[in-house]
Amino acid sequence: MFGWLATRSTPLCHHAPPALASRRSCRVNADTLLRKLPALGSVLYLHNDAAFADTDALPPGVLVSQRAFAPLLHTHWLVAISVVTDDGPREWCECVDRFGRTRARLHLLPDTDYLAWDALMMSNEGHTDPVASIDVRPLQADAANVLHFRVRELAGLLLLEQDIPAVLSPLSSCIAARIASAESAVFDRVD
Repeated sequence: MFGWLATRSTPLCHHAPPALASRRSCRVNADTLLRKLPALGSVLYLHNDAAFADTDALPPGVLVSQRAFAPLLHTHWLVAISVVTDDGPREWCECVDRFGRTRARLHLLPDTDYLAWDALMMSNEGHTDPVASIDVRPLQADAANVLHFRVRELAGLLLLEQDIPAVLSPLSSCIAARIASAESAVFDRVD
């Protein structure tokens, strides 16, 4: 109990170490990313519609059904970050473009398929860790949504769209709301 009290009383305990984040990354292309997203189940998706003009050429053979999903098409690196907070462990993936800009973020929720989450990070295409070579710029998210992705083929193209989400557990709903609030993002609640 005293350990719990010490971590909660940061003004009184100046010797407590800051939260340490674990980072791992992998190179991924849009096709591979889109194919692995549906297996995750429910995730919290953060993005900023107005942050970056989509002047980059889109990858061939893939489409999105909503403008909010467009940042995923520009993902070249996934950077998975894990940290233990006062609210418990948190893990998310930064979707980083070729210029080192974070275009979107996927947060792991208790309802997310953890094996599919690990498989997502095994999408490595044999490249080294970009954290050392790219100055990753943080995302200023303006919207947060709990989503379940679906991919289907349409006229020979892969189409990423939103699937009907499974019922979200109260714990996942609470965690998603807390993360969105911490990010100052508008949260579309799913109940």
